[in-house]
Amino acid sequence: MPPKIVYGKKAAARPVSTSYTNFLSPEKDALFAKTNDHTDKEPKQSIKTTEQRIQDELSALEAQLGGLALDKNKGQASKDGSGVDKRSKSKSRKVLEHRDANVISNKIEGSKEDMKAATRGQAPTPTPSSPPRTPIAKQKKKKRSKPTTSKKRAPLLTPEPTPERDDIYTQYAAPLLPYSDAKRITTFEQWSSELEPLFEVTKIAEASFSEVYRLSAISATTGLREESVLKLVALKTPPEVPLPCQTTERAIRDREGQMAKELEEREEKDAYKSVVADVLSEVKLLQNLNYIPGFTNFRDLTVLQGRPSASFNNAWKSWNKSRPRGKKSYFPDPSKKTSYEETQLWAVIEMQDAGMDCEKLMEAEGLGTIWELWDVFWGVCLSVAKAEEACQFEHRDLHMGNICVRSSRAKNNVMQPTIKDPLRRRFRFTGLETTVIDYTLSRADIIPHERMSDSPSTLAIASPPKPSAFTGLEVAYLDLNKDPALFQGDASEEYQYEIYRYMRGAALYNNPLQWAPPPEEPASPPATPRRSPRKANTHIRFGDEVPETPQQQQHHHHHASLAPRDTNIWRRFHPKTNLVWLHFLLHKLLAHLKGYEPERLSTADVLANVELGDDLKGEPGVALKVKKRAVKLNNVLVRVSELLCPVALGRGDGLASVKELVLLALEERWLSVKDVSG
Repeated sequence: MPPKIVYGKKAAARPVSTSYTNFLSPEKDALFAKTNDHTDKEPKQSIKTTEQRIQDELSALEAQLGGLALDKNKGQASKDGSGVDKRSKSKSRKVLEHRDANVISNKIEGSKEDMKAATRGQAPTPTPSSPPRTPIAKQKKKKRSKPTTSKKRAPLLTPEPTPERDDIYTQYAAPLLPYSDAKRITTFEQWSSELEPLFEVTKIAEASFSEVYRLSAISATTGLREESVLKLVALKTPPEVPLPCQTTERAIRDREGQMAKELEEREEKDAYKSVVADVLSEVKLLQNLNYIPGFTNFRDLTVLQGRPSASFNNAWKSWNKSRPRGKKSYFPDPSKKTSYEETQLWAVIEMQDAGMDCEKLMEAEGLGTIWELWDVFWGVCLSVAKAEEACQFEHRDLHMGNICVRSSRAKNNVMQPTIKDPLRRRFRFTGLETTVIDYTLSRADIIPHERMSDSPSTLAIASPPKPSAFTGLEVAYLDLNKDPALFQGDASEEYQYEIYRYMRGAALYNNPLQWAPPPEEPASPPATPRRSPRKANTHIRFGDEVPETPQQQQHHHHHASLAPRDTNIWRRFHPKTNLVWLHFLLHKLLAHLKGYEPERLSTADVLANVELGDDLKGEPGVALKVKKRAVKLNNVLVRVSELLCPVALGRGDGLASVKELVLLALEERWLSVKDVSG
């Protein structure tokens, strides 16, 4: 006999049917048969007696309930399979039927037809061991349990229902998904499992809001090492995600205080993470600059969710272990569960590997000759000038770590490149190619590539620089006013922090050294005006130490309280900021070369790794000519450094853009037209 269904649950069937006799021993078959014969003698009489007793008790119960009449005809209108309308039964009849169903099932053990006849019209019953409950008790239980649950769960602050968790994260990352080949969010573990069998993961650098990893693999067909660079950007928590105290059912005494505490913890964890709009701006910039030589080759954007996988955790630990004390990672250990949630979103930007950055290269004693410095400096100048011309580009964070160098010559060592034909060339002596990377703080007009110039590698020499005004096009930029700490770094620790303030002065007042609006003319000028040492012509000299910043604390205070005149100042195009960063680049390069200038080296040292043409070999005085050529290149860079000095840039007749600097190089024959257009 199949088990009976009791309110969606299965009740154990009783082993009294003849279908279970094959599980009994032969000795008990006779006893089992006698039991069946005894129970089959008077089934109809038992049914009649039971039904009569049900009717009597129903009448008594109706009298107790105040003469409540039962509608017996209602069951004829809508019946189920047994001919009884279950919806029309009163609660009292159901209770009585539930209680007596066990009696009927114990006394009647015949065929299924007899069992159905005995139990016709009864509703499902609880187990025989549990006593029946009255309708009043059942109603009281519902009333008692309902308010108890409502007391434990506190209402959320917002009256609107909270969206599903998956919908929250998908909607938050939706602006990035169209730029991804996958067009959806992928789990970190799944994405990483596809990479690990093919690539080796190595962490190589850190930026302000991202970590940089390298994927390395050996090609099975060519045997060459194929590499990509991944920029991992952790995204801030979506604002719609409820706090832990808003999702718990337990009672919280000070709910507002707990919410404030959890919100503060979330903001602290999100301090080094990025918002979707900033990542989207950088991706648009990457696509926009993809066609300009000297900028990174953008490949793909992937949106991930979850904690980093084991391969990235191990790469993080190896990199952090190799760092000296005081320069450890300021990003949390991704292997710890407290660092990231299971729902953490990531934007992974894949780019072509651009080589080693200048900072690491100089730490490894690279870039040690004037030939290398010349190629690196002018390579960056040409790339930035072309980007200025194509889309009004400003980098705004062009420090040494954001300039990568690699060799374009096969089997050429970046650390000790070969110098070819130094007497006939004006550029590209070493074969070193530069790539400008990391556009987190950058600004550019978003122009479809079909609307760009036919050849972005060329420079419109005759056209004047474009004015600093809105173009009507979409602009990708980061509002630097939202991060005042960027302009408050200690320049005595690193000269780079002063460059950010120079950059802001160039943007606000067209003068790197101006940090506040010009004061109104006083009624009576001071008797003895004091000249600021910052405006001395010797402010920037490439001596032993980084230039000092006088009155540092007062200077920081003024910069912290400075309110820009134009709220859209960082949306506009200020090409002089690029010149400020080129000043920093050249300052670092020349300082790195100090003590090894060509005039201080012997002729043999200058000729190291130099390859002359066959027609020049053995020519008398050729070694002296090579040294004079090296000394001339060094003198040119020193002269350019004076033109890029913040004092010179603040004058009215100073350079206004990197494009003007390149045009000057053409006029002075430091570079050739072929070098600029190539």
